[in-house]
This record gives sequence, C-alpha cells and structure tokens, in this order.
Amino acid sequence: MKEITRRLYTKPVMLGISFLMAIALVTGLFVATGNSSAAQTGGFPILAGNDEFETPGNGETFHDFGGSPISANFFGPGSQAFNQVVALEGVPLSAESDVDTIIQRHQTVSGPGGSTQLTMTGLSLKSINPITVTYTGGGTESWNVEVNLSVFKASTGTMTINSSTMDSTLKVWPRFTFTRIPDGLTKVFDTGSGSGPMPAGKTVAVNDDAAVITPGDRVPAPCKIAVIDDFELRSKSAVSAAASSCPPVTLSSVNSPWFPCGAGGICFPPLTEAERWARHNPWPKGTKHGGIAD
Repeated sequence: MKEITRRLYTKPVMLGISFLMAIALVTGLFVATGNSSAAQTGGFPILAGNDEFETPGNGETFHDFGGSPISANFFGPGSQAFNQVVALEGVPLSAESDVDTIIQRHQTVSGPGGSTQLTMTGLSLKSINPITVTYTGGGTESWNVEVNLSVFKASTGTMTINSSTMDSTLKVWPRFTFTRIPDGLTKVFDTGSGSGPMPAGKTVAVNDDAAVITPGDRVPAPCKIAVIDDFELRSKSAVSAAASSCPPVTLSSVNSPWFPCGAGGICFPPLTEAERWARHNPWPKGTKHGGIAD
C-alpha cells in the first residue's frame, strides 16, 4: 500500500468536500460527531473529543488496488494479482448506532488557526459487492472484503481548525480481510506491520480473527500478510508473514467546512477524504438512519 501520502490512504484521513452538500445539510441534519447536538451553538474553544461518521453505500467510498496490487498467489496458488477498485460501505461498530468511523481529536483548540493531533480509533467498512479473483487458466472465485484498522500501527494525523473551515491529514493503516464465498476461507492483509524482522520460526497467533503479537516477538517489516487457512478453527490458526512494501493511505482535506455544535463541539457536513488511490466520503452521525445519506 503506497504511502498513501499519495493521497488516499496517505490517509491521515481527512477530507476534501462538496460545498453544495454542505449547504444542504447546514439547516438541520447536524447530528454530527461525538459530543454534538443539533443546534449551532457556541464556537471556540473546540473541546477535545471524538468525531463520529457513517459511510453510505453510494459508491463514493472505495479503495483502488491499482496503486498497490495484491500480489499473485495471495489468494491461492495460481491466483493472479488483484488490482481492481473495490467500492465500500460502512458496517456499524456497535449495535447502538450506524457509526462506522471514529476520529479522536486529542487537544482542545482555543481559537482559529489552532491545531490538534488526530487518531482514527474506529473503522469498519465492507465491499458493497464481492470481488472476483482470477486464476491462471481462467478460473474465478468470489471473495468478500472487510476493511478495519491495522492491529500493528496507529492511524494518526493532525487537524488545523480555522474560523469556518478545517484542514487535516491522516495516515491510515488499513487491514483488509478477504473471505472466500462460499466456504469462508479467510486471508488477511495488514498494511501496518512493525519495524523489525520476525525471529526465525516465530509466528503470530490469531485470536478471534485479530492478529495479536505474543510478548517478546518482533513484528515482521515492513508489512504483514496474515493468511488464515482453517476457517473453522481460525482462533487457533497460525499467521504466516511475508515481506511487502506497505506505506499508509494518507487521506487529507483542505478548506472543509465545520460548524459549532453542542457544548464546545464541532459538526461536519459530509467529508471527502481522498488520496490518489482511495476515497472515504463519510457523513455525520445520524444521517444514515434518516435516509439522508443514501
């Protein structure tokens, strides 16, 4: 995954945005991020807190593997490199809401031009349609795709908040989980592996489909490919590691509107976070349930 400081998953994830949609939303739909209420009240200081978003399945969010294809033989012997665009939609992080993306602002911003560090703490997307994997000889398979955050690296960035706009950049390290239809064979591609070689003979255990590092183990660098071959016993499966070049996706936004919201809170219209090979177009919390983001 190229240092998507190339522009999508260079993703310090934040956003370029449609002004017309912003105007349409200003009047009433701001049930937005984290600690907000619908009214436009207050202003600076903007208190530290979470911004929460919902990603509609409207085709405006995608990952283009053309920038960093999945290598041949990843899905199985003879599988060809995968370099297609995968359209994505949100999967709720909890049963309480439709929120699928959470970005934490760490510092309170006292006035225009102030900045805060960011961390993407939640990401849950899936492919709108299965992808097609082609094998040498012409055979094909269908796989579903899920996108979450790396279990090895934090996705971080910065935001500068101006009087009515904000600029941000967020380096996102995605973790792709591919599940074959219909047998459920699962393969995981985590782009955020650590900075040191893994000792010979070491593996990383898989616990509830999430790779976890055994204390004392060093993570393989620069990128980890986890392959879970036993779909019925995934919790006990071993993960194999392979070298790969996987920079983050750097999502950025410039002059994106924001509005005072709640007590010291901040609200956004739909945000377009983009890079050359990816785009994330999430809407404020509460808009999917109202049918506004469809």
